Amino acid sequence: MRQVKAQSRTGVRTAPKRNAKIAPGKRRNVSAMSTFGRRKERPSGRFAEWLERLREGDFATRPFTWGAVALIALVGIYGFGVGGHAQAARDAVSDRANRLLALSGLSIQDVRVIGRSQTRKDDLLAAVGVERGDPIFGFDTEMARQRIERLDWVEAATVTRLLPDTIRIEISERDPFALWQRGGELSLIDASGRPITDEGVQDFAHLPFIVGFGAPRAAPELLKLMRAEQPLLLARVRAFVRVSDRRWNLRLENGVDVKLPETGVAAALALLAAQDGKHRILSRDIAAVDLRLPDRVTVELTDSAMNGTGLATEAKTNKGVVGPGRAARGGNT
Repeated sequence: MRQVKAQSRTGVRTAPKRNAKIAPGKRRNVSAMSTFGRRKERPSGRFAEWLERLREGDFATRPFTWGAVALIALVGIYGFGVGGHAQAARDAVSDRANRLLALSGLSIQDVRVIGRSQTRKDDLLAAVGVERGDPIFGFDTEMARQRIERLDWVEAATVTRLLPDTIRIEISERDPFALWQRGGELSLIDASGRPITDEGVQDFAHLPFIVGFGAPRAAPELLKLMRAEQPLLLARVRAFVRVSDRRWNLRLENGVDVKLPETGVAAALALLAAQDGKHRILSRDIAAVDLRLPDRVTVELTDSAMNGTGLATEAKTNKGVVGPGRAARGGNT
């Protein structure tokens, strides 16, 4: 009898199923079936292979070559920056651009100065440090300002560009206040006590003359006081002598020394002016007037007055009279 192959409903023939025979008491090998068609081990990656070769001592030199190249590049970049080569390159490019602009008309042709009286022209131009035809954008206004303010007479300065071709400089100069002598040196100082210059001081002989260390710092206060309260006495002072940086002696035009106290200077000067108005003691034959004691005026006579050949005086105060017989003699203390 012929066997007829079963057909599916769709008309496609299918092979008959074979019955799998399994011996009794044995189980199907599931693990063998689960690994069917799969690789037993996952292939290792490139990095893992490289590490394995490195461990076994079998490795290529390419990674180390690239690492060395990268290290050399980093060192070169660092040295280029730290060594100033990058800044030098930028400056070179900037200088080239400024010179091209100068060729188009943006170059320095004029320097205008406002406020200069005592500052020498040559010193000022040397501090500016420009020449005609220099690129105007290559001119550093801040550096020029700092150099100008280092000049003796300059108190402050302003430097600006006026396009297309002008540099404008405006300065304010320091006001001379007095001539300062310390040791064998003579300097011109301003009202803050800072030396201005040691040159050409003979042109300022009309200014007050102060002597001694510490005098420039303390002189402005004394001069301000005398200008306000004792202008007539101030006109007779030839020099202000600082004693031990504590007090003042006034050297008058006739050679008389007035010894002022450390404190109460205003009251002492008022007392001196009053006694001079009554007795004209500052016009007598005396060497010094000592105002260091608050209740009296002590007069130091000259040698001629002590011998009776000169004209002395006596000064009356509220608490007593000091005359030639009680005159104190001695040096400055």
